Amino acid sequence: MNSTSNSYHHGNLRETLIAATIAQLARQNDANVSLRELARAAGVSIAAVYRHFASKEALLAEVAAAGFDALRSKWDAQLPPEGSLPSAERFQLLGQQYIEFALAAPAHYRLMFEHQDIRQFPVLLAAAHTCFAYVLQTAGAAVREAGLDMRWERAAASAGWSLGHGYVMLLLSGRLEMIDGGNELSPALVPRFFQLPVEALLRQEHAA
Repeated sequence: MNSTSNSYHHGNLRETLIAATIAQLARQNDANVSLRELARAAGVSIAAVYRHFASKEALLAEVAAAGFDALRSKWDAQLPPEGSLPSAERFQLLGQQYIEFALAAPAHYRLMFEHQDIRQFPVLLAAAHTCFAYVLQTAGAAVREAGLDMRWERAAASAGWSLGHGYVMLLLSGRLEMIDGGNELSPALVPRFFQLPVEALLRQEHAA
């Protein structure tokens, strides 16, 4: 009997299937997953899979949630503590690590953002919200340090996430390479554009 079968009989099939899905995604570029292959990798029947997950989509939601958890863990481990460097630099570093994560696991990253409507899966919705809260807190520190009204906190966080995500998806799809002259925007350079347009935002505040 193999180790995965032993894990199943000890009640760890749920975790085994999530790990097997992440491993399968690591070997490919797209987010398509075969439930039959996963069951075979775990040494169980598809019926056994459905005893732990209501559907394939439910399993993938757990895997996508694990991706958000892994991204947050990366920030916890690698992002310098708040106050150890200027908040704007820390926000940029968060963006750099975000892009590094996405490019290191492109299929898993695609699943995190392309899997169904996340509102259908509480575990995925909670993981995504927790991850965005991390971005919001980091962006908020940069807004506060710049002397701006804190109402710009969510806009700065959303803009940074949008820039990072848009860049990753364009890069993974090869769209940036189609530009005349090639892609001159490196992953390390993108977070530099997370800088807050302080003067523009101040003018907006005065106009309001």
